[in-house]
Amino acid sequence: MKDQAERLRLMAKNLKTRIENDMVKGMNHTRVIVVTSGKGGVGKTNLALNLSLAMAENGIRTILLDADMGLANVDIILGVVPKYNLYHVVLGEKTIKEIVIKGPYDLKIIPGGSGIQELANLPEETLKRVISELERLDGECDLMIIDTGAGISNSVVSFLLAGDDIIVVTTPEPTSITDAYGIIKAASSRRARGLIYIVVNRVSMETEGILVAQKLVSVAEKFLGVEVRPLGHMVEDPAIERAVKNQEPFLLAYPNSQAANNIRAIARKICEVCFEEKTAPRASGLRSFFRNLTSFMR
Repeated sequence: MKDQAERLRLMAKNLKTRIENDMVKGMNHTRVIVVTSGKGGVGKTNLALNLSLAMAENGIRTILLDADMGLANVDIILGVVPKYNLYHVVLGEKTIKEIVIKGPYDLKIIPGGSGIQELANLPEETLKRVISELERLDGECDLMIIDTGAGISNSVVSFLLAGDDIIVVTTPEPTSITDAYGIIKAASSRRARGLIYIVVNRVSMETEGILVAQKLVSVAEKFLGVEVRPLGHMVEDPAIERAVKNQEPFLLAYPNSQAANNIRAIARKICEVCFEEKTAPRASGLRSFFRNLTSFMR
């Protein structure tokens, strides 16, 4: 009887494990892509915003988290002034859905502000509450794009380590390429879990974008043993500067411009490699992402 009872317990345990695994497989976890750069002034935030809009335009339910704590300016490019940010969620004054800004194509934008840094210093119970709030968005959106600060500060690297995928933005300038290599090295040396992609901004022509990307791919493979995948390029386009001055995303202000075509091409490539390829790694989900993020930041 004892052996039979033990077998029944084992069968029940195995059944419970199979059910839990099936539930996890069926869950629609939000994928987290971190957009970063080795130095400021390369057009990272503008690219992150317009890329988010291009993904949303493609039918991908998208959230943009403005996590550039030093110079958060997604709202400036959009021409809006957020009344609340993530810090108000940390304080318990607002829910996550109350601070979300709704943009074109149903894009959702979360102003991060000082709330990002505060996550690392919260007591466990408060952190659980905030992460529970953030988790409400998991499954409601397919993708979260995070605009980080530039450089290799601890907070930036923490985002790279926690994300599902990393997009490094550079320009053809030698200093920008060197700094992009530096952030790839920082991510790889800490064993970032995500695949690393490169976007070359402000190129004079298509061939320049291809050559710069291939240079970084080759150097990263030779000296770091890391695979870096080219994701696309952005040709220098006067439409971008005009749109910024008018506080509009160029994808909306100049939908037929070269810049708009370039960003749509990058969005299509992301759809292919992150949502359609059978070999694409599974999304970790927002709870896992923010748990990892806070542990890396401490």
